[in-house]
Amino acid sequence: MMECILTIDIGGTFTKIACISRAGKLEGKKEIETPGSCKSFLQWVQNQFKTYSKKYSIIGIGVSSPGSVSSTGDVLGYSSVPFVHEQNVKQLLEEYFKLPVFMENDANCAALAEMWNGAAATIDTYACVICGTGIGGAIVINKKLYKGANLHGGEFGYILLDREFSASSTWSELGSSSAITRRLKKADPYFEKWSGPLVFEQAKAGHPEARKSLDTFFQTLAVGVFNIQYMLDPEKILIGGGITRQPGFLNELSKKLNEVLASKPFAEIRPSLSLCHYLDQAQLYGAAVGWKECYEKGDTVCLRD
Repeated sequence: MMECILTIDIGGTFTKIACISRAGKLEGKKEIETPGSCKSFLQWVQNQFKTYSKKYSIIGIGVSSPGSVSSTGDVLGYSSVPFVHEQNVKQLLEEYFKLPVFMENDANCAALAEMWNGAAATIDTYACVICGTGIGGAIVINKKLYKGANLHGGEFGYILLDREFSASSTWSELGSSSAITRRLKKADPYFEKWSGPLVFEQAKAGHPEARKSLDTFFQTLAVGVFNIQYMLDPEKILIGGGITRQPGFLNELSKKLNEVLASKPFAEIRPSLSLCHYLDQAQLYGAAVGWKECYEKGDTVCLRD
C-alpha cells in the first residue's frame, strides 16, 4: 500500500479531503459543504478515513483551518467556521485516530505549498492573498512563515479599507469572493442564486450590476495588493483561491492595479503578481508539507507544547 498523509481543508463554504503521498501526488479528492458542527465534521472524516484506508496506508493527518491556529490546535481570532474555535480539532483527531496531526491556518498552508514546488519555489520573501469566503493571507520572510506575536501575521482580511470603520469595511467584507455574490442578492435574474461563475459570465454579457460587483472586487484586491507591497516590500505577491480559475483573472487585476498606480505617481514599485500554482488545492498540499516538516524533520516550533 502507498503511504500517504490524509489532508483536510476546512473552508468557509466547502471542506475538502484527499490523500497526498510522500512524493506529493494527490489522490482521491472529495468535497462537501462544510459541516455545521464538530460532531458532524468528525463523523464525515471517520467515514472518509475508512474508505481511504482500504487503498492507502495513512501515516498522519494534515489539517488546513481558518483562523489563527496555535501549535496545540487552539484556533484564535474569528472565522466563518465557528466549530474550529469551539473545540480543539487537532486534539480530537489525534485522540480518535491515534495518528500525529498537523494543523495550520489555511493561508499559511497555501504559502507552504507554494514554497515547496509552486510559484514561490525560487524566492525567499513573499506574501499570499487567498480569496475565498473571506480574505486569508500569509507572509513568508527568508523562507520562514511569519506568524506574528499573536498569530495574526498575514491576516489581511482584517485590514480596514473604508473610513466608516464599520463591520463591513474590512477587506474580507468588501473584497472576498463571497462578497461578489452577496452584493447581488437583490439583483435579477438570479437573486439569492448568484454564483461566482455566473457573475463572471453575466458581467461579460453586459449585466451592469454583475460588472459593478466584479469591479468592486478587483478594485479592492488591487488596493490591498498595493498596501501589502508598501508595507512588506516582498519579492512577489501570490493570489490564490478558486476564483483565480476564472479566465482573464490576472489581467483584470492588473488593469485595476494600473489605475491605482496611475493615481499615485510617487509609487514607483509595481508589485510582482502571480497566481498560486496549486490554486484551490494549495491548502491540501500545504497541510501535507506542514506535516512532513513537523513530523519527519522535527520542527521544534511545530512540536512544542
